[in-house]
Amino acid sequence: MKEEMKIKVLDPFKDAKALWLGLEKPELNQIRKVFQLITPETVGSKHIMAGITIFSPGEASSLHNHPGSEEMDVVIRGSGEVVDAHGNRRTFKEGDYMFIPDGEYHQHVNTGNEPLWLLWCYSPQGYLPKD
Repeated sequence: MKEEMKIKVLDPFKDAKALWLGLEKPELNQIRKVFQLITPETVGSKHIMAGITIFSPGEASSLHNHPGSEEMDVVIRGSGEVVDAHGNRRTFKEGDYMFIPDGEYHQHVNTGNEPLWLLWCYSPQGYLPKD
């Protein structure tokens, strides 16, 4: 008897836990849609958490951190800037990777003219900011 395959193939727009962040205070221009793909709830992951966040032009995340987790981001589409807690800015474009050390405060900002698609991964599993 053949054993059931444990490998998962996921469609980010059908299989993810989708949520909007930043709707409570639209005046801050921090609205974005998050698709949580790899989580304990969605696939039973034990060590990583990953997904995609989509930012409209001009939108940004809040300045936030993930204590106890390192973060890796890949820019799938679009461009923007990443900002640290001191206001330092670094630009990024499609195809770029970002590494954010454990607990480092950061903000992603879409400075381009098209949606920004950002693939993110935390390890060990982190949490998403509530705003």
